[in-house]
Amino acid sequence: MKTRLKFLTLVILAGSTLHSFAQDTKIRFFGQPVITNYKTTEKNQFNGVNGSGEYIKSDTTYKSESNFNTGNFVLFVTSQLSERLSVLGEANFNNDKKDFEFEMQRLMVRYYIQDYFSVRVGKMFTPIGYWNNQYTMGLVLQPTIQRPFAIRPISEGGPLQYRDIGVQFEGDNITNTRFSYKLFLGNGIGYYGSDDKNDDHIAVTAQVGAEPIDGLKILASTMMDRIEKGRPNPNGTISSLPDNGDLQLFVASLAYMNPTKKPEFIAELLSQTSKFDNLGSYSSHSYYIYGGYKITDKVTPYAMYNYTQAGRSTTEGDLYFAPIPVQVNQITLGIRYKLNSNFVLKAEYETETNKQFYQDIVVPGFGKTDNGFVNTVKNNRVRIQFAFAF
Repeated sequence: MKTRLKFLTLVILAGSTLHSFAQDTKIRFFGQPVITNYKTTEKNQFNGVNGSGEYIKSDTTYKSESNFNTGNFVLFVTSQLSERLSVLGEANFNNDKKDFEFEMQRLMVRYYIQDYFSVRVGKMFTPIGYWNNQYTMGLVLQPTIQRPFAIRPISEGGPLQYRDIGVQFEGDNITNTRFSYKLFLGNGIGYYGSDDKNDDHIAVTAQVGAEPIDGLKILASTMMDRIEKGRPNPNGTISSLPDNGDLQLFVASLAYMNPTKKPEFIAELLSQTSKFDNLGSYSSHSYYIYGGYKITDKVTPYAMYNYTQAGRSTTEGDLYFAPIPVQVNQITLGIRYKLNSNFVLKAEYETETNKQFYQDIVVPGFGKTDNGFVNTVKNNRVRIQFAFAF
């Protein structure tokens, strides 16, 4: 039986109150044009395999490029339809590549009962960690130019599916510790809520947290999913389809983002285990640490470190975490200037090292014809972003 989650139930529940409530709709636009200069050095560039099974690779290559990009343009709409019922839509327009792209990031309805219990239905960010749910795709609200590597959109090289369609039960501000919880039931990895699902399995994501003092949030999240036989990963880069498998993601988060205080801090650890009947088991992880300090109400220097490894070592890749590269090291140094609440200027210097390992090739009758090698790409970037909202 196909699983299809729809808005109808909540609409019926709230329909009786719509006639007595004045609808309040708010529309906001977010833009974030970027100027980028980057220099790339690549060692052992992979070019293919010849007829004898030997790797074809080139020597170290170097290139430098500067460009101006309009970045993402985000349409953000919220509407209070009744005292309890509200809707949210977030659409993203992008020409980061040669073609223009449109993506519906979120589209959901919320039925509020009390602080300790509400229901959301639709397409939304899965409740994994702090950053993924705290910030929209409108980057004027985000402390850095880009999201951390692990939770970037796939169109920007991100390794995870961080959104899904389903139903979420949630509550917050419970007791003096401001306990919160979220339970999300969705279609799961690789589906994005489409109608091509061929089983009745539902992915489950749960999050619990607390805010013992103002601005300090402690969160733990987990996602459990069953991968359908033959289901490719969201990146579309899988070469061997699984004969069924299980996936579990665990996220631990600690954040201190009090707007009235000078220091700010976010640290998150993501650990994933993927087990497949025909492909084996993989353990992957990613973590990022962000820190900033408000020198004035307008000026905040900051730094962030990202580390991601897909698989137990650099010699393997987890097809459902980050197919390539299998290891990413990234350091970002930046400064943020807040002209006002609707206009923020950010400047960053970023250095990044990506590694991918090509294993030995074994050809029947020839044995090993190559010893394998590590492809290493080093990037140095300078970015300036003008993030605004209106």
